[in-house]
Amino acid sequence: MKKIAMIVFTLALLVALAAPALAMKQKMYVKKDCYAYQEPDKYSGVTMELHVGHDLTCTDYENGFYECRYGWVQAKYLSDTCPHKWGKWVVIKEPTCTKKGTRERTCKYCGETDRESIKKTGHSWGKWKVTKEATCSVQGTRKRTCKNCGEVETEKYYADHQYGSWKVTKEPTCTAKGQKERVCKVCKKVETRAIDMLPHDYEWKVIEEATDHSSGKRAQVCKNCGYTTKPESYDPEGTLRRGDRGDAVRAMQQLLVEQNYLNAGGADGIFGGGSEKALMQYQKDRGLNPDGIAWPQTLEDLKHDFGPWETVKEMTRAEAGERVRVCRGCGFEQRETIEPGETIEFGDRGEDVRAIQQMLKQVGYDAGGFDGIYGKKLDTAFTGFDEAHGLTFQKGSVRPADVDALVSAWLEATNATLTESGADTPVNLVLTVTPSTDEEADSDVTTYSWSLYNMGAEDCMFNALLLTFGDNPDFNRDDMVMVIDGEKLKANSANSVSGSFRAANAWGEGNLNFAAMAVVDETGDKWLSNVVSFDSAAANEPKTVAPIVRDINVNSLEDGIYPVAFNRGDVMKGASGIYMNAVHIFSEDMYDIAQLEALNIGDSIVVNGEAVQVSSIEFGDKIQINGGLLQGGIDLEPIEEGNSWRFCGDDDISAYTEEGVTTLVVDPTATFIDASVIDAEPVKADYEGIVDAMMAAEYDIFDQYNTNVRIESGKVVEISRVFTP
Repeated sequence: MKKIAMIVFTLALLVALAAPALAMKQKMYVKKDCYAYQEPDKYSGVTMELHVGHDLTCTDYENGFYECRYGWVQAKYLSDTCPHKWGKWVVIKEPTCTKKGTRERTCKYCGETDRESIKKTGHSWGKWKVTKEATCSVQGTRKRTCKNCGEVETEKYYADHQYGSWKVTKEPTCTAKGQKERVCKVCKKVETRAIDMLPHDYEWKVIEEATDHSSGKRAQVCKNCGYTTKPESYDPEGTLRRGDRGDAVRAMQQLLVEQNYLNAGGADGIFGGGSEKALMQYQKDRGLNPDGIAWPQTLEDLKHDFGPWETVKEMTRAEAGERVRVCRGCGFEQRETIEPGETIEFGDRGEDVRAIQQMLKQVGYDAGGFDGIYGKKLDTAFTGFDEAHGLTFQKGSVRPADVDALVSAWLEATNATLTESGADTPVNLVLTVTPSTDEEADSDVTTYSWSLYNMGAEDCMFNALLLTFGDNPDFNRDDMVMVIDGEKLKANSANSVSGSFRAANAWGEGNLNFAAMAVVDETGDKWLSNVVSFDSAAANEPKTVAPIVRDINVNSLEDGIYPVAFNRGDVMKGASGIYMNAVHIFSEDMYDIAQLEALNIGDSIVVNGEAVQVSSIEFGDKIQINGGLLQGGIDLEPIEEGNSWRFCGDDDISAYTEEGVTTLVVDPTATFIDASVIDAEPVKADYEGIVDAMMAAEYDIFDQYNTNVRIESGKVVEISRVFTP
């Protein structure tokens, strides 16, 4: 009994002692086995950590609350409110079209309930049903019904206006916008819109006259309103400056070449730094302002009235000559050295040296390996060769005369009778040659890069690259320099041969011509490629043929037919007649036949704004470039009696260049012919019916591919549209 009494006493004492401590706990929150306390330390005031019980497993939540799976709480608490862990929403009252619904959720900790309203669903309306027809001036009525609740909504409405065509009520000018209007056919309501201002009709007004040796000043003045642009400088007609290109530049350069101020290779039609420097020196020597600008005064001075050349010293293929001529007007004397051609010197390297080594061996002289290096063995071989052919060899130098003799001997030894290859032959050799653009402006030599393909159906062995001078080359007879090779050319362009060759600009007369030769192993037949020519007086860059430039002033069109593009809504009838606003004027791309005939493989032609390199060209009823249209190439067909040719694309569609945008006045005699609908009679309209006919047309596309206007005396006298696929 004493032991039991002691235990009871001890428990009572513990309860008595614990009572004050429990009384100190603030705002205790209890949920099942979860306890939350906030108990500041009596000294520091910092929330203290409770240690109550043992063997607990808890999951942490924010604000210091813990969810206990079993046992007692051991935690530090930062808040005295429940953070709530809400369950899912439960709908208590469903929403309708016109009334809100209600839903609620319950906290898993404290059992508190949260409730909120649900938005009305809104009506789900069906289609409108007309109960009374409306016009644009008389109200009608219509109703619709909600698919969910059956509520009916009724409203009044007006129909859309039925406007007629636009008519101009105020003509636009270059200083003010115009105005157009259209009228509703039912209620007569008028709708107005602005018309863009017309472009200024400019003409040049000279402020300060240019002279034959200086620029002037001028400005553009509108003929209608007098608006004047900012003055700008202008050169007298015919002036050439750095950056200019073309035949006029080439003619000026040629005059400088003729008077020994510019190397022949510089006459390329491009007014660059070399030409400017040469011109400045000429101007300085002649007492002109040395500004490097080819004024009319300078160009006229360049055109000396020279007498005939008089040879002072005769030229041979082994030695240079000299000649002189004198201007009849001013006595200016021009002297010129007549070079026999470039010599190959001891120690030189390159394809030309390797060619000589190969040819010498084929005619029975050992010049060492085919390494392309001019060494002692080549010198020894040429000494023997020249003696055998009646020449006096100059040690350490191979002259043009030596090469001529070697080529002749090689031709005789190989018995080379050449047959021209082509698209219909078993061997079809296609040669491309490109002169280097990296040579110095005053260089006497040009480096040419070349490549050769066999487009035919039979294999062959590339044997030689042939070079000769003359306007009418005959590679069976003319003197030639040859680069010998021995590479296989498989059929159908399976592989290619390429290399480079250096040629003197002044070696020979007329064009420098390139061709390639290949041999068929089985038959020994020798085939010749296409001939690629360059002016030996000026090694030209590859040419680019562009469409003929048209000098078209869209604000003052000359009489003729023009491809155009416009929106049919911009064709309007005003108080003074019919206008075509915002008309895009085009010109058909045409090419000069002389330029096309001068095209070589490796040159380019511009079609639809893009430069296409020429790999083949055939002349006939059509000019077919790169195999023609059917092989992904280009077809050109003649117009204007064959002097000009045009691009002929799929469905005979041409290529066009936009010249500008303008406003056109339609003449009262004008007609509109619309044949744009296939298998239908063309629609024809006179002046009064043009606008309505365009608006009623089945198709609304009026562009350069299907539409033309004919201009007479500055006005449109015919608008025509044709069918295009």
